Amino acid sequence: MGTAGIYLIYAAVLLRGVVRLSRERHPGLVVALLVLYGLLLLAETWTARRGARRQAPPGAGDQPPGGRWFPLAYLLAQSGLVIGLLLNKQVLDFFALLFVPLSVQAVVYFGPRAGFLAIAAFALAIAGTLHSAPEGQAFGLVMAANYGGLCFLAGGYASQIYQARMARSQNRQMLGELKMAHNQLQRYAAQMEELAVEQERSRLARDLHDSVTQTVFSMNLTVQSARLLLRRDPGRVDGQIERLEELAADAQREIQAVVTKLRSTPAVAEGLPAALHRLAAERLEHDGLVVTVQVSGECHLSEPVAAGLYGIAQEALTNVAKHAGTSHAAVRLDMTGDRPTLEISDDGPGFDPQAALGRAGHLGLAGMAERAGELGWSLSVVSQPGGGTRIRVEGQAPGGTA
Repeated sequence: MGTAGIYLIYAAVLLRGVVRLSRERHPGLVVALLVLYGLLLLAETWTARRGARRQAPPGAGDQPPGGRWFPLAYLLAQSGLVIGLLLNKQVLDFFALLFVPLSVQAVVYFGPRAGFLAIAAFALAIAGTLHSAPEGQAFGLVMAANYGGLCFLAGGYASQIYQARMARSQNRQMLGELKMAHNQLQRYAAQMEELAVEQERSRLARDLHDSVTQTVFSMNLTVQSARLLLRRDPGRVDGQIERLEELAADAQREIQAVVTKLRSTPAVAEGLPAALHRLAAERLEHDGLVVTVQVSGECHLSEPVAAGLYGIAQEALTNVAKHAGTSHAAVRLDMTGDRPTLEISDDGPGFDPQAALGRAGHLGLAGMAERAGELGWSLSVVSQPGGGTRIRVEGQAPGGTA
C-alpha cells in the first residue's frame, strides 16, 4: 500500500508537470529530471524487494536494502533532482510533493530520529526554493509550510512502519531464542532421563549384589560341600541338598523382588496409601511378614515423591524379612504435621547403624539414603542391638517437595 501511494504521487506530479510545461518551448530538462526521478524510484523498489527475498535470519535485524550506502546515495540524488525541478524558471510548487515519498523512505531507512532530521532538511529546501515563486513570497512561504507539513505527516506514518518492522525483527529474534531454549530443555530432559536410567541401573546392581549374588555364592559353597561329603560321608549329603533347595528358593524370591521393583510403581497409579497396603499383603503372602500400615492426614504427594517413598518402604520391608528375624513390622505415613514423615519399624534384634552404613550397600541402607536424597528428604536409622529398628524418612512441608 505504501509503495502504491508513492507511485501515485509520482504519477500525479509527472502528469501535471507535462501538462503545465507543454506550452513551453523547451520542457525537456524538466521532463528528463522527472523521468530520472522515476527511474531511481524503480531502482529503489527493485533493490528493496531483492533485499526482502534475501532476508537475514531471525535476530539479525532489518537492514536497509543495499546496506547503508545505497539509501544515503538514493536520498541525496532524489533530493537534488527535486531541488533542480523547483529551481526552474516557472518554479512550479507541486514539484515539492516529490519530497513526500522521500520523507517516508528516510524514516524507514534510518529510523525516526535521523529520518525527521532529513525531513527538516527537505522542508528547508522547499522553503528556500519557493521563496522566489512567481506568485509572490507570501504564496511561496504558505506553500512551503503546506508541503513541509505533508512531509512530516508522511514521516509520522513511516515511523509507525519502522516501529512495526523493529517489533517484527525483535519477535523473530525472541522466537529464535525460544527455539534455542526449547532445544536446550529437550537436551537437558534427555540427559536427566539418561541419568535416572543410570541411577536405576546402579541401584539394581547393588540390589543384585546384596541379595542374589550372595545367595548364589552360598549355593556354590553348598554344592562344593556336598561333593566333599559325597566321598567321605554320603549320609550327610541330603542335608546339603536341602540347604541348596532353600538357597535356590531364596534366590528365586529375591529375583522376583528385583523384577517387581523394575515394574511400574503402583504408588503412582493408585496412590501411596493404597500401594503401601498392597505391599503389606505381598509381604504376608511371600514371606509371612505381618505388616501394619497406618496413614494419618491427607496424602498430597507428587508422583516422583510417592514412587520414591514406596521404593524406600519396599526396600526396608525386604530387609526386615531377610535380616530382622521377626514376623512383625509397621509402616506409618504421617501427613498431619508441618513435615511429612514415613517410618518403617520392626521389633527384631536390631543392629549398629554406624557399622552397617560403614559397609557399602549393607542391608540396602545406602540405596534408601540415595533415594531419599534424590527426593530432597532426609533419612535416619534408629537401632541398637536388642532394641529393634526404626527407619524414618522426613520431607519438606506439603507445599514444598511433597
